[in-house]
Amino acid sequence: MKTMTRPISGRRPPRGISLVELLMAMGGVSLVITSSAMLLHGVMRAQSESRRFFDDERTSARLARQFRADVHAAAQVAAPAGERLVAFTLPDGQTIEYRHTADRCQIQRRLLAPGNPTPTGREDYSLAGPCAAVVTVAEKQIHLELGAEGADGELAPPGVVLPPRTPAEAKRKPPALVVEAVLGRDLRFLPARDGEAQP
Repeated sequence: MKTMTRPISGRRPPRGISLVELLMAMGGVSLVITSSAMLLHGVMRAQSESRRFFDDERTSARLARQFRADVHAAAQVAAPAGERLVAFTLPDGQTIEYRHTADRCQIQRRLLAPGNPTPTGREDYSLAGPCAAVVTVAEKQIHLELGAEGADGELAPPGVVLPPRTPAEAKRKPPALVVEAVLGRDLRFLPARDGEAQP
């Protein structure tokens, strides 16, 4: 004998997910994934830009310390010529040259022995992008300035904002550095003034 089951009142049989609901769920998930990817890309780019900026700052500080030490230790100075920014002659006859590379992204410090055009030592100061470096010599006062590069490759005047040539340059802040030192004046042996630390 067959028994018939009657459905419980108030309960509907389970139904499947419609195609519209599935497409809406997939659209929502893809929107969340796309937003997360864009946010992650922006964070990584900002981190990369800040790393470049701090690398430029460290390189500029290292260049300033070395340049000042070389000026103080030098006996003579040769004016800029071509890619050479400046050349210092040390008391022992060795020459220290500072040069700008062709791409304007690096300054090289070369140590030359007397009568030998091949460098015996070299130190590179690499920057994230092109910048201009200018050395001026006035008697014994040596002045190095590093900053934004103009369209003609020269240093832009102070306070002048140059239009960026590429989108990457629009987000990059070039290093700004000014070093002034007196030729042959080794500050290590000068007494410190009151409240002033030795350099």
